[in-house]
Amino acid sequence: MALLSSSPSQPHGAPPWARYGLALLLTGLAFSFQWLLAPWLPPSPSFFFLSSILLAAWLGGHGPGALSTLLALVLTFFFFRPPGGSPSHHLISCALFTGVSALMTLVASRVRLLLHEAHSARASAQAHGQTLSITLRSIGDAVLTTGPDGLVRFINPVASYFTGWRETDAIGQPLSLVLRLVDPSSRQPLDSSRLAPLEDRPVQLGLPALLLSKNGAELPIEHTSAPISGPHGTSLGTVIVFRDISARFREEHEHAQLLAREHDAHLEAESQRERLETLFMQAPVAICLTRGDDHVVELVNPLGQTLVGELLTPGRSVRESISGLDPHLLQLLDEVFRKGTPFTGHEVPLRADFSGTGHPEVKYFDLTWQPWRGHAGEILGTMGLCAEVTEQVLARREVEALASDLQKALQIRDDFLSVASHELKTPLTSLQLQLQLLWRSLPETGSDGQTHPARKRIEATRRPAERLHQLVNNLLDVSRIRAGRLALEHETVDFSSLLQDVVTRAEADAAGAGCALLLRAESPVIGRWDRLRLEQVVTNLLSNAIKYGANHPVEMTVVQDGDLALLTVRDHGIGIAPENQARIFQRFERAVSERHYGGFGLGLWIVKQIVESLGGDIRVESQPGRGATFTVALPLAPPPSGRSDSVSAPASHVAN
Repeated sequence: MALLSSSPSQPHGAPPWARYGLALLLTGLAFSFQWLLAPWLPPSPSFFFLSSILLAAWLGGHGPGALSTLLALVLTFFFFRPPGGSPSHHLISCALFTGVSALMTLVASRVRLLLHEAHSARASAQAHGQTLSITLRSIGDAVLTTGPDGLVRFINPVASYFTGWRETDAIGQPLSLVLRLVDPSSRQPLDSSRLAPLEDRPVQLGLPALLLSKNGAELPIEHTSAPISGPHGTSLGTVIVFRDISARFREEHEHAQLLAREHDAHLEAESQRERLETLFMQAPVAICLTRGDDHVVELVNPLGQTLVGELLTPGRSVRESISGLDPHLLQLLDEVFRKGTPFTGHEVPLRADFSGTGHPEVKYFDLTWQPWRGHAGEILGTMGLCAEVTEQVLARREVEALASDLQKALQIRDDFLSVASHELKTPLTSLQLQLQLLWRSLPETGSDGQTHPARKRIEATRRPAERLHQLVNNLLDVSRIRAGRLALEHETVDFSSLLQDVVTRAEADAAGAGCALLLRAESPVIGRWDRLRLEQVVTNLLSNAIKYGANHPVEMTVVQDGDLALLTVRDHGIGIAPENQARIFQRFERAVSERHYGGFGLGLWIVKQIVESLGGDIRVESQPGRGATFTVALPLAPPPSGRSDSVSAPASHVAN
């Protein structure tokens, strides 16, 4: 049954023995039918045998057909001879049968072969079409084909995804509706009909565009179109292949941005280089750059060229120019290059023709040589900087000359004050002594029982004399302090008792100014100080408080705080502005008008010098209109050796 069901589409599907066996079987069946039907049918086997031959040739090919023809001829010749027929007639009949059988075999085999080839071609075409369809649907690129009428005939899933059109909806639609393209540069729509190549238009490969999907999204693509031609060159349509180039588009965009940034960086670097070059060439300092241990000049700016003339030129070694330069310069360069230690010289004199007039002149420069290092820190050479400081040197020398002259003038002034103070002190002392003698020689009351009038006049004379004596002492102290000749004699002193004595002597002056003196010095405060100078400190502070705090009480306190003695003098007078509080401790400085308050402005300066010589310090706290509080802190023990012998003015007051 398998052999019978074989189709002509598979002539070689069965083995040869099966095909030839089929021919034998068919011939045997034809012989059996003819033999069985012989009583009723005339002995003419042609129908059955021709049928078997035709089937054998159709099913098995010309080989089995020939075998079936040969068997049918033998069987017909021996078993089916017509009764009463002549042998010649039988032979002719057999020959005719053989010819017809052979012709049928050839025709059947040929027709069978043609049908098989047609069937194979059709099956191959179907298989090829299926393979092509599967391939086009499976590839990663988008594929779309149109017919000659411009309508979409095929669209694969990738193209359907990109365009937003389903395959069933896109088939039969115009290409311009499914594939909407935009020029990426001009943002203008592209005519999709131009995608179809014509005779005068070549195949378009790799053209960039923006694809507008059905939902409005934009996708950068690269598309290629090619014609579909029939066997005779007839146009069957167009195939369009496009792919997503978003990644490449982004890369190109990023690359373009990178190039733009690189271009900007290059322009900035070039601008920076020009600025640096301008700065280098126009710098007000001489600059010279050398490379290597031979010190080959790399760069030298115009001012540097002016300093050394033609001795240092770019590309020339400093060693070649040593005959015209100071030999110490080469040693200096070698040391800087070898050790990497910068060298700095201040106010170095250089003699050169700076003005170009042919007359050399001397100018002064600050010179610096330092190592020139690379990115890794290695020493590539040396770099020299030379800045002119001629004006500064000349100005400093002029200032030094003026300071020297001023110092001499101050020395002359101090000498004059010292001499004048000594000369004035002698007659003043004599005058005070005479006044005291007159005071003691006069009776206390006159004839009227009142204070003797001469005593009143002597008392009025004694106060200006004492005031003048104090001023002369101050001037003399200034001279001694300036000369470092104000000696200090340390002894054991009770600060509380000393303060009480000073207050007692000042009660008359305080009463005249309307000041009540309030003293708090209950317990002894014992220390080693110079009694006379300590009295001078207390007296000056109390005099200031009475002068500037008139008609207000003055409070004085001395206490011991650890190894310090603290003296506080507080008035409730006019006060001192914050900007004047540091100035009042300088010589000849005053924080008030001379028209209202007299004096030379020396008292607080002398106090400060004495306090500091005793190892202490003085400070003031005050607000305008709220009085002033002066606080003196003195160590109980003498200061270290070297400060107690004498009082000298600090350097900051030399020019006062």
